[in-house]
Amino acid sequence: MKDNSFRYKSQSSLFLIEVIIAVFFFAITAAICIRIFVKAHTITDKSHEMTQSYIEADNMAQVFMNSGAHIEGILSRYSQYALTLSQEGNYTGTILICFDSDFNPIPHPTENIDNTISITAYELILVQTLVDADELYSDCSDATRIGYACDATIYVFDTELADFLITDTHFEDLDQFKDNTILTLPLDLYLGDIDPEA
Repeated sequence: MKDNSFRYKSQSSLFLIEVIIAVFFFAITAAICIRIFVKAHTITDKSHEMTQSYIEADNMAQVFMNSGAHIEGILSRYSQYALTLSQEGNYTGTILICFDSDFNPIPHPTENIDNTISITAYELILVQTLVDADELYSDCSDATRIGYACDATIYVFDTELADFLITDTHFEDLDQFKDNTILTLPLDLYLGDIDPEA
């Protein structure tokens, strides 16, 4: 009888140890799976963010090209959304468009700037400068280009965690926003022998 009781206890102990080991491995597997799902969700969010940033930057680049880099032409296409941060003439300046967390442009951003700041998740900034065409293209061609070209860069920033809007006053030290930069798209447009004041 003692033998049977000992054997029963021994089997119960062995079964309990097996259950504990199984639960332990299940917990480890569950933790790994949760980490994988979290990582996949983060990657999906980043991918969506990058895709939307590229779409908006590409749209702005098309407007830049189609308007002949003329700032007023660009602003007319984004009349409800764009802010002119600076402008010197018709081809040199900085334009800002604010987006909410779903990448919808925020209309009339200056009407309530505090509200605009609080709901802005992303900023698209176009910086453009009128330059001597021959200087701009000297690295890529031996041919002489007469007149002017517009040298521009489109930036898309993630400002969801910031409590301010990135403006042209910060552009001397863009390295401070390296962690916020989603996309940088350089572009240029040869304008030829134009009147820069026209």
